[in-house]
Amino acid sequence: MYGLNHYYKLNVELAERDISTARWDTLFKTSTSSSRALMKEMLREAQLLARAEAVCRVLPVLGVSGNKIVLEEGRALTSSLLVRLAGNARSMLLIICTLGHTIDKRVEEYNRRGLAARAYFLDVAGTCIIEAAARRLVEEIKGQLRARGLEATIPLGPGHSYWENLKDQRVIYELVNPSTIGVSILESGIMLPRKSLSMALGIGRGLPPSAENHCYYCSIRQKCPLSRARDLP
Repeated sequence: MYGLNHYYKLNVELAERDISTARWDTLFKTSTSSSRALMKEMLREAQLLARAEAVCRVLPVLGVSGNKIVLEEGRALTSSLLVRLAGNARSMLLIICTLGHTIDKRVEEYNRRGLAARAYFLDVAGTCIIEAAARRLVEEIKGQLRARGLEATIPLGPGHSYWENLKDQRVIYELVNPSTIGVSILESGIMLPRKSLSMALGIGRGLPPSAENHCYYCSIRQKCPLSRARDLP
């Protein structure tokens, strides 16, 4: 639908400025020169290890019921913020992205060998990369939609303070079926590999204005190490 693909290969050829978050920036600025060199090395290693892929699906929005957006197939997503930003959307785009298992395995290997700093920096780099790669994918998709005269909301995802119902992660998982790219889901709603994330975007025309990213709606935005809203008072 809308000319969007079901499968995307994600771009992880990212500069440090592309993965800038409070956590990465603070770590880099407060580290010794040797630690900064190790961070750069682990960033390069994470980019080499990443098997970055995404699958997506567009479903018509049937309506809104309270704080739920009701989708085709009788499924619903429960988030007051999602309703606020995408309640008048004609469709919902659901995306699941992953970097694959290789980074997780290398982090475990480093921990087994007692290389805690390497394990930690590689884990941080992987988290920053999946976030940045997902943002790039959203930018690409929004460009495709603009060419058709359509708008999209900012991406939102279950598990954040504005969308605490992690059960919706399973709803997205079952609708998108990312098992084709090696993603599984635990009973708790946590997805594996660990460097995986889900997103939901409303598609339509005349969508409400919003902040530039979801961090601005998060109650822990000033403390979150991954925040991109750290300029707020």
